[in-house]
Amino acid sequence: MTNYINRAIPICLQIPRQKKHVSMIFHKKTLIAIGTNSFKTHPEAKKIGYRYDEMHSELDAFTKIPKEYKGKQLILVNVRMNKKQELRMSRPCGLCLPWCKEIFHKIYYTSNDGIVEL
Repeated sequence: MTNYINRAIPICLQIPRQKKHVSMIFHKKTLIAIGTNSFKTHPEAKKIGYRYDEMHSELDAFTKIPKEYKGKQLILVNVRMNKKQELRMSRPCGLCLPWCKEIFHKIYYTSNDGIVEL
């Protein structure tokens, strides 16, 4: 898991928002998609009911999965950091969690105390 976190750190630090969420999707040990939370809107975000139709990192990553991986056993890793590079809670929200549970074989997320498996 440390390797996954280390891959997310530079991406987190580039996000121009206070809450810096990164979602990484893996098939086996291969990273196949990365998503971040952003202010840009998306039609799927509107369908899900996200506030202001903004992209959550989970949806952003999911929209980037190559077609050959659709339907395979995928792992979601959510990471959130503050400005001091400290891990923070990144559990999928109540709108993301239902569809994430349907799609992902395993879900991991950071908390203030480390990594949690859902």
